[in-house]
Order: sequence, then C-alpha cells, then structure tokens
Amino acid sequence: MAGLFGDYYVTPTAGACARAWSLCKGSVRDYQKIRAHALKLAFWPNGADLDWCWIKSLEAKRVGELRIDEIIAQQNNLRVIFFKANKVLPSDPLPRIWTLTVFQKKRQDFSGKEIAAFRVMRDVVVSRRYAGIPGA
Repeated sequence: MAGLFGDYYVTPTAGACARAWSLCKGSVRDYQKIRAHALKLAFWPNGADLDWCWIKSLEAKRVGELRIDEIIAQQNNLRVIFFKANKVLPSDPLPRIWTLTVFQKKRQDFSGKEIAAFRVMRDVVVSRRYAGIPGA
C-alpha cells in the first residue's frame, strides 16, 4: 500500500483536533490547512516536503515535531507533535503516526511541562490502543 497512500496511517487524537480547531478560531479553511500538513506524515520520513525532527528528550519514545512554515490563522511557527508507533494494530495494514497536539511555538526549546505533557499524550495512546501488543 506504500506509494500513493504513503507508508503510515496518520491518526489525530481528539486533543489534537480540538487544539487545531481552537488555533483556527472556527475557520474550516485554516483547520484543513493544518490537517493537510499533518497528513504529509503518511510519507514520513523522506517523502513530501517534511521539516521535522525528534524531540531530543522523547526520541526513545518516538515523539517528534513537524514544523509548519506557512502562516495559518494569522499564526506562524506552528508545530504538530506526533508519535510514531512501532507496532501495527491487528486490524490495520500499515503502522500509524498519531498526531498528539498542534500549537504555535514561541521559543526555541520545549519547557519541562511541555515535554511532560507530550509524554503523557503518547502514553495515553499506547495504553488505549496498544495494550497487550509488545513493543508499541
């Protein structure tokens, strides 16, 4: 299934959807722009025009950030935080990349509270979706 549809399913968490909607202040057009950028993760790591990196303190947990350089909803420097699962869910033909949140990054590094929040978001996905699947 690689190629036209990419190598991953990209699945937003409810929190990521709510946060994107809030950033867009109800603009469906802006929301869809953020969504389109996040869906490029289906071709991760080398496909599409992705500007991304692992979050250093969460690299072992496979949590990264996708940088969006387009101004959307009058906001620049948007980041999509994502988690790349290692295991494939039993009903899926492809592994998943989960979008955990999206926000406007205002400083170079992440604060300790942001890192802790990203870790918890990732752990919630693992406990809800990958419980009983070793190595998720």
